[in-house]
Amino acid sequence: HYNHMNTINTQEQSDLLNQNGKPPFPETLVISSERSGLNLVRHIVESLSGRRTPGKPHLIEKGPLLFHRTHSVPSTIEGPVRTTMYNYHNIPKYSKIILLLRDPREVFVRAFEKSTDRLLSYCWNINAYDRFKGNKLLIYYDDLITQDMSFKDIFEFLGMPNLFDESQIALVRKESLDWYDTYQTKGKGSITKGDSEKLIFHQHSLSNEDLVQLLTILRSELGPRYSYLSKWGI
Repeated sequence: HYNHMNTINTQEQSDLLNQNGKPPFPETLVISSERSGLNLVRHIVESLSGRRTPGKPHLIEKGPLLFHRTHSVPSTIEGPVRTTMYNYHNIPKYSKIILLLRDPREVFVRAFEKSTDRLLSYCWNINAYDRFKGNKLLIYYDDLITQDMSFKDIFEFLGMPNLFDESQIALVRKESLDWYDTYQTKGKGSITKGDSEKLIFHQHSLSNEDLVQLLTILRSELGPRYSYLSKWGI
């Protein structure tokens, strides 16, 4: 799965660190809070398609980016993990968006270290996805872990359905965990190891007070869009 190497797009020569690239932009933006499955998506997409995805070099080091990514839609700062969703005329720069969504209780502990300020970006991402009028796809982290066919939807959405190979997903998912433990040591690697029995692992550290505060903010910021969280029964 590691033998694909595309020739570099000359218009991306200034993006040698392989972050969100310079124009021309890809048509798709992937929105995800930290620790919400983006590295798993990147690994499987790169492994099966041979196309480069944004961020530090993963499996594919050269070639045009398949999509852009951001952890926080409202950000006006372009950088390694973010891009602006709209141009200066408030027109979307992307025609398609994917939202990767993980149980907010898990993200609140694992990624945000119980920071209520950072929780706001989780809400803003959902609100931006809901308002977006273009083509969009919602993918839940739980499904990435438990349902191989969830990646079929991603490949179809990215316009390469013929490159999806269900028979390879289990193997490549395991390879992704190995990669994550090797290269994401700053974030302590994978703690739950992609175990479907540990999808609610981190939230056990939440006190009742923490949980009340978390749900209060979510309900206040999301309003009717709180329904996006119904998958987790909260």
